[in-house]
Amino acid sequence: MGPPPRWADRVSFREPAHPGAMADPPIVPSFFGPLLLARDFAQTVQFYGTLVGLPVQGRAPYAKCVSTPSCFSIVDGRWWAQVSGDENPVQGGSPVSNTVLMVQVTDLEGAFERLMANGVKFLSPPTTRGPLGARTAFLRDPDGRFVALTEPLG
Repeated sequence: MGPPPRWADRVSFREPAHPGAMADPPIVPSFFGPLLLARDFAQTVQFYGTLVGLPVQGRAPYAKCVSTPSCFSIVDGRWWAQVSGDENPVQGGSPVSNTVLMVQVTDLEGAFERLMANGVKFLSPPTTRGPLGARTAFLRDPDGRFVALTEPLG
């Protein structure tokens, strides 16, 4: 019996989500990506842009991070409250979330050392995690979201 399949090998978007799924043509969005609601827009942009080193572009209340083929946006939580009608869109001091933002890097050890030197607190050091097919280090962003820095194995 060989090793279990890696996470990336298990993901398939070709099969219907459940038996009896609609046979209608799929929706083809012009944009699809998460919006990270930020308590402190400038701090969150600085975290992802300056500390993590992602290509963040924009200014309050909206910035976008595009690294082909992935994209996410950062939105000022106060502005989102105004446009959405939700009085408190960013909940609590450390949100409980089912979302993990995965950032794949080519040098996990180097990224870990650079971020630690800049005061970023990690939940775990770089560790080989075979089921993910990657080495990962876990941390939280300024709003408490779970972030996984990853480097593929092999």
